[in-house]
Amino acid sequence: MDHQFHIKRIPAKDLKSTEELRALWEFANSAFAHSLQHYPEMGLSEGKRFEQPTDFTEEMGVDGVTFITYASSSLDGSGDATIVATAGCKPWSSALNLDERVKRMREEREAREKGTANAPEHVNAGFYTKEHEDQLLKQIEELGPTDDSQAQDGVPRWEVKTVCVHPDWQKKGLADKLLEKVAEEVSTKVRSSGKGPAFRLMARTMKEINEKYWRNKGFQPVGEKFFAPGTFGSPTGFHIVDLSRDHRTD
Repeated sequence: MDHQFHIKRIPAKDLKSTEELRALWEFANSAFAHSLQHYPEMGLSEGKRFEQPTDFTEEMGVDGVTFITYASSSLDGSGDATIVATAGCKPWSSALNLDERVKRMREEREAREKGTANAPEHVNAGFYTKEHEDQLLKQIEELGPTDDSQAQDGVPRWEVKTVCVHPDWQKKGLADKLLEKVAEEVSTKVRSSGKGPAFRLMARTMKEINEKYWRNKGFQPVGEKFFAPGTFGSPTGFHIVDLSRDHRTD
């Protein structure tokens, strides 16, 4: 069956009030869990990409933009539409920004230990532990940003966020189309700000899982940090790598 695709643009400031938020949250978590199935040695299968729907909006920040690709079985796009892909962008920050997640981990673990009625159901006692919290806080203090060597050249940088494609809809160019939308969005913002013409798209990912994907998209690594075994329950540890790709508005 042929399908019609259409892409919806949602500014981050409007995301909380949209009816798509919960569906988008579930879609992103499902895509994340599917990708982890191919890397059981990482030991991260119990985790979620976003613990709560609001985590998705927080990740996009104030100035970010989310794009959602829908597939419809009707030629005019009026039939039932299904989310099949998403991607977004926001101004780049080299900071790891894990402190809020650690804070939430601590609050949720303490709530469960005390038997609080409203303790979040998704908390896994074996995944959220005081040892993990303490380790992450220590790493945040010691590691700082993964990379900031490009900050001094004044080139605007925007991060590509949450690129997800449903497994049944992969290899159809949907991610590439969304990356084009992201580049167009950033180009417009950079132009309107009076900066440019050069700008960079940035991607931050787990090296062991997705670095090859981003290299195939023309991104080059610019920095990385190692997280020791035990972080987020991983028995092997993992690397977070930052990659960049140069663009121009003209």
